[in-house]
Amino acid sequence: MIIAQVKISDGLSWPSISFAIFAAALLLSAYVLWRRYLSRQMLVQRIAELEALSAAGRALVAAELDLAALCELIATEAAKVIDAGTFQTGIFDGSLYHILFWRVNGRIQDTPATFDLSDNSGVIGWVRSSKQPLLVHDFQRELDSLPAAPRYISDTPPRSAIFLPLVSGEEVIGIMAAQHQQPNRFFDEDLRRLMILSNQAAAAIAHAQLFAQERKRAAQLALVGQIARQINNIQELEEIFHQVVSLTQQTFGFHPVSIFLCDEQMLVMQASSHAGLTDLCVQMPVGMGLVGTAVSTQKTIISNNTHDDPRFLPHLPDAPLIDIEPIQAEMAVPLLVDGEVLGALDVQSNRLGAFTRAEQATLEALGAEVAIAIKQARQLIRQQEQGWITNARLQVAETIGRSPDLDEMLTAVTRLTPMLIGTPFCCILLWDEEWQQYQPADCYVENQSFEADLMHITIGEWHALDAVHVGQEPLTTPHIPHWMRRYLPAEIEEITLLPMVTAVTMNGILITGKLTPKASNHINRRTHQRREELLQNIARQTAQAVESAQLRMAQQEEAWVNTALLQVAEAVNNLIDLNEILGTIVRLVPMLVGVRATLILIWDEEQGVFHAGPSYGITTMGRGLLETLAIDREEMEAMLPRLTNTFALTGTNYLLDLPHWLKQAFGTEKAYIFPLNARGELVGLMVVGLFAEDGRSLNTRRRNILNGIAHQAATAVVNNHLYKESAERSRLAQELDVAHNIQASLIPPGNPRIPGCSVAGFWQAARQVGGDFYDFIPLPDGSWGIVIADVADKGIPAALFMAMSRTIIRTIAYNRVHPSETLMRVNQIIDSEAQSDLFVTVFYAVYDPRKNTLTYANGGHNPPLLLHTNGSVELLHGDGIALGVIPNVTIIESSVHLQPGDTLIFYTDGVTEAMNEDYDEFGMSRLQVTARNGRYLQAEQIMQAITHAVNQHAGDTPQFDDITLVVLKTDE
Repeated sequence: MIIAQVKISDGLSWPSISFAIFAAALLLSAYVLWRRYLSRQMLVQRIAELEALSAAGRALVAAELDLAALCELIATEAAKVIDAGTFQTGIFDGSLYHILFWRVNGRIQDTPATFDLSDNSGVIGWVRSSKQPLLVHDFQRELDSLPAAPRYISDTPPRSAIFLPLVSGEEVIGIMAAQHQQPNRFFDEDLRRLMILSNQAAAAIAHAQLFAQERKRAAQLALVGQIARQINNIQELEEIFHQVVSLTQQTFGFHPVSIFLCDEQMLVMQASSHAGLTDLCVQMPVGMGLVGTAVSTQKTIISNNTHDDPRFLPHLPDAPLIDIEPIQAEMAVPLLVDGEVLGALDVQSNRLGAFTRAEQATLEALGAEVAIAIKQARQLIRQQEQGWITNARLQVAETIGRSPDLDEMLTAVTRLTPMLIGTPFCCILLWDEEWQQYQPADCYVENQSFEADLMHITIGEWHALDAVHVGQEPLTTPHIPHWMRRYLPAEIEEITLLPMVTAVTMNGILITGKLTPKASNHINRRTHQRREELLQNIARQTAQAVESAQLRMAQQEEAWVNTALLQVAEAVNNLIDLNEILGTIVRLVPMLVGVRATLILIWDEEQGVFHAGPSYGITTMGRGLLETLAIDREEMEAMLPRLTNTFALTGTNYLLDLPHWLKQAFGTEKAYIFPLNARGELVGLMVVGLFAEDGRSLNTRRRNILNGIAHQAATAVVNNHLYKESAERSRLAQELDVAHNIQASLIPPGNPRIPGCSVAGFWQAARQVGGDFYDFIPLPDGSWGIVIADVADKGIPAALFMAMSRTIIRTIAYNRVHPSETLMRVNQIIDSEAQSDLFVTVFYAVYDPRKNTLTYANGGHNPPLLLHTNGSVELLHGDGIALGVIPNVTIIESSVHLQPGDTLIFYTDGVTEAMNEDYDEFGMSRLQVTARNGRYLQAEQIMQAITHAVNQHAGDTPQFDDITLVVLKTDE
């Protein structure tokens, strides 16, 4: 300063120097004051910024908004401290980046916008992984020096930007970015201010996420309660499964949601929110996959990255590929109740890390509720099943106990069984101990019954049946016999045979379709077992009922046999003519025993030969052959030694190998011969065909009946000679004349006029009185009843029985609509009121002129002929037996529609069995030919043509049986 002063003083005066010093000091003071002013202004600005940032932070922390609204608030607060045309706030969700607020050049964009950052590429990915902020002054100038290449989605990318990580704890939860279209718009101070705001924003977002999670969990728990209440009100398991998967999918957004139930060591899918999975009915072993692991360990299994979890099953076992998004995460929750694992609730998601502890706790709570609901539903099902089984057993017992006879009881069982056990078919085979074979008793399939073509099954014909017969244990087999296969639905591939056993007695076999559970699960398997138990119970109850019914039938049959033999004896004792007696016998034999053919050989003492007497069931050619032959005693004795060496139970009947001439007549190689012995002498032989009409050989009971009939026949032969010498013959003839007149008055005196048709009747008794009659009965509804009947006897008893039968039929028919009901009621009255053991065959039809229909029922009578205008003939068969034999009979009625010009011919066996002097019967063939030739005539003319043909055929041969004929012809 001295030097300066010297230098200054050398050139300036002191005042000048003082002024200069003052000016310099003044300038220096002004500079200092200006700097202090600037510092103060900067401090004030800094304080204002800090206060603004603090206020923004407090606003963010205090805000109770959802994430989207919070991100918008962050952008609003950021705009107060930095000028940015483009601003975005986004959060991370796994590999996904969701922009929740996005303003581009001042315009708000639609959000959320989601981007996949699974490769952590781009600036956003670098900021997330490095957790460091990034300030870019100019993207174009600094592009090569940036830590990551930016990824643009705009044609006009920004030039400058600030990227800040939103860090909560050690995790980057989001990104806050400010961008501008101009370079050098952001500086370190901007970065500093945004960093302060980002810290507050990260805390606020973390708080909002936690709050959202808690709120979501509370909402989920509330929904769990709601789901629990809904499923607890459901009793059907399938509906519970459906509601659980659908409500869980709708409530939590996971897909697919599936339920598995344990079935021993297998897991079976019961329902899924994906329809394609539900239809597959997937099964997997316990321990396989995450679901199997959850069940085996009884712990919840979570895999938030299924690609790295070897337990994850990308495809279900034995299931085709289905259209479903790739599964990234899966949770399997075991369904536990009281320490028992019932199955698992499986929840899957297409998001990595989708399942947190909150989801686990929520779904475990839901799983507990589902398990309780399943157990309660199962308990209800068990109670219902037990009640159903008890009710079903009672229903079977009531059905069996209510059925009056064996056939009706078996029919009821075959129809009730499919309804109870859920199979479309049921068949019962009964065991015939005497013949050692099974017979189809009743078969039913899909609302219809069917007649088995095979009439009997012997041991050895069907191996499955043999096994059940011997082992007396149920058996399921795929080998279905052809006679059954043709009637069964195609879906029945296996059948089950159950023995009908009482104690150790085999009564039959019950056959049904194989029982198959709807699905392989615990409930359906238990139901399947209950149905199998019910089926076995039905078989046992049916076996007991069959045994009781067969015992009753045996007792009734024994009584019927005694009645039949008494009836034969009474019929024989009431007749005089030998041919009539023997003719009655040969006609009674088929009705009582059921054989096809019977022949009486009469011993002619004078000529020393056997002549052919009356026969039944032998063809016209065979009868003609018999009439030309005679057998002497030597020829008969030549056959007797062979008879003595054959099977004979009582010694009074023999199984004979027929000679050639008898084979042709009987149509069989063997026959039974019953000697007619009376008072120590052989008066004839009764030859009976080996097989009954059902194709079976005669059993012991039937042979015993024939032995009794043979004894009666032999007695009749001897008594015949006594009757011829009786003085009572003339008196009896007079009484018969009176009886004939009385009986003739019971026959309709003329032919009634029936609308739509013409009728004609003919009645001619073989003697003074007979057992045949016919009648026309006008009914209240305009229909007409037509009756033709034949009492199985001759003489006065037959006539009286005929009169009684006619009266009963007229009375009952007038009050009945159906012919079958009429005949069944008539049978009951005859059986209860008639004091004799006679019976009557009746064919009763109701003709409806308005509909031109004929409804009919047959009580063991000859089937009428229905002759059509084209010459074809139809026999109106029926299944009933003679009336008065047993108390209760079942008769099925049928109906036929008559065409204009059709002719109906009702007749008794006196027409077809009318013989000539050669013992040649008139027969059905001649009757059909005569009717066919006269089909264009009126009813009266047709009747006359038939009676004329019968008379011409018989010639001078005495009439053997009553001839009764009714002709009905519809108007053309």
